[in-house]
Amino acid sequence: MLHRGVDVTLALLEPVWRRTVRGVRREAGAFVAAATLVAAGTTATGQVQRGSLEPSDVYEFAPPLEHQPRYLHDSDRPDLILNPDFFCSECAKEKRIRFQSREEMKDLLETDKAYNPPKDGKEVDHFGTFRMIEHEGATVLDYVFNKMKTRKPIFIEDKFFRLVTDFDGFSTREDVYPRREIELLQLADVFLTVNERTVGLNAHHRAHLYLNRAHRVLRDFEHIVRHDPDSGYMGLLGPYLGLRQKVEIYIFEKQPLMGQFLKTYLGHSSTLDGHCWHTLKDDGMQVIMHCDNMSDVYCNNSFTHRLSYVLMQGFRGFFYDLPAWFLIGFGHLMERRERTDFNTFFFGEGQLPRDFWGRQKWKMEVRKMVDAADTRPFVEIAEFTQPNELRPEEHGIIWSMVSYQMQLGQDKLGRFVHVLKEKQPGESTFNLQVRAFQTVYGITMTQFEENWKQWVRETYVPH
Repeated sequence: MLHRGVDVTLALLEPVWRRTVRGVRREAGAFVAAATLVAAGTTATGQVQRGSLEPSDVYEFAPPLEHQPRYLHDSDRPDLILNPDFFCSECAKEKRIRFQSREEMKDLLETDKAYNPPKDGKEVDHFGTFRMIEHEGATVLDYVFNKMKTRKPIFIEDKFFRLVTDFDGFSTREDVYPRREIELLQLADVFLTVNERTVGLNAHHRAHLYLNRAHRVLRDFEHIVRHDPDSGYMGLLGPYLGLRQKVEIYIFEKQPLMGQFLKTYLGHSSTLDGHCWHTLKDDGMQVIMHCDNMSDVYCNNSFTHRLSYVLMQGFRGFFYDLPAWFLIGFGHLMERRERTDFNTFFFGEGQLPRDFWGRQKWKMEVRKMVDAADTRPFVEIAEFTQPNELRPEEHGIIWSMVSYQMQLGQDKLGRFVHVLKEKQPGESTFNLQVRAFQTVYGITMTQFEENWKQWVRETYVPH
């Protein structure tokens, strides 16, 4: 089965929260409805846990970014950017760029790729045509800007992402979060009134902030997997990590608006709280989410998890489902270096153990489960390709396993990803993992599990 969508519900653990949602999968272009799911104490299809803030996880990822301004500003009109590499609807309105429509920048934003040897008789193919969620891009934007009750819609497109936002600004002093200084420096490259002391960011600032954050996640992802756009594995694939279309990100301030968008363009329940999707015809990945009642740091966690998920799933093309434990564990790995008190869960039908919601610090909870032998065998978890097959408490387990892989060497984790993306004809997803562990680490999956447990006992210790 080709898993093309992940339904996500974000519950903030409020006692009155009782929302019914419906999970949906798409197989070979057709919709297959899953069971109706109920959250908060019974069943759920994705929730968020808030707990105590513990030290953020530290990994190498990409080398620290040294910001270098790249935009030239007009000497007579300092707010005018002379060399934009993006189109922004709000920048056009404020005349920060000379282009008043996305089509005026078409040659800069779209990509021609030469094939050698030719593919399907083509020596050159064109990518990045203006389509969004399998519709004409202008039609989608007209719907968001003019037919929905959005208040501050903004559209930004560059060489890799298409971003639609409709949210308010926020205070950068509202919560402590990493990289505040460099994020403000990056914004100052576009907005000369922003500096390292800026406290209040408006909706326009925040839209560009999320574009910058998207590129940071992309940069870290490419570094982890050692992506080489000129390598042989990219030869006949699209230029966007192997996809034919750019990654699309939709962030709405309010859940009802996001639900309306989902209902209109995917035909899904309007009560969902987020979605990760792959379009079959256009071959692109989408992140659709809201930030209702979330501070920006929590919105960033959810955004980071989901974007990491779709980048991993879409890398080198989306031809089959990757193991759910690795996809979700990697998403947690990425988001938990942002904040550790807000974690994004993808759940399916199944009883939620109440004590799980009392857990606040993951490392010691994982240690307790390991010491109590209270975990399903890894070879059983590795069978799953759908996130909703994972138990709630197993999110901590799979996060820890991917974290352990990082300790074994980032280069090895990158090689592991490449093996997972090279499934052989007739090979099952499980046997693919057997080959990946043997090829990269020289061990069996059972040996990996035992090594991981020993690492947990040695590393996750009380302070």
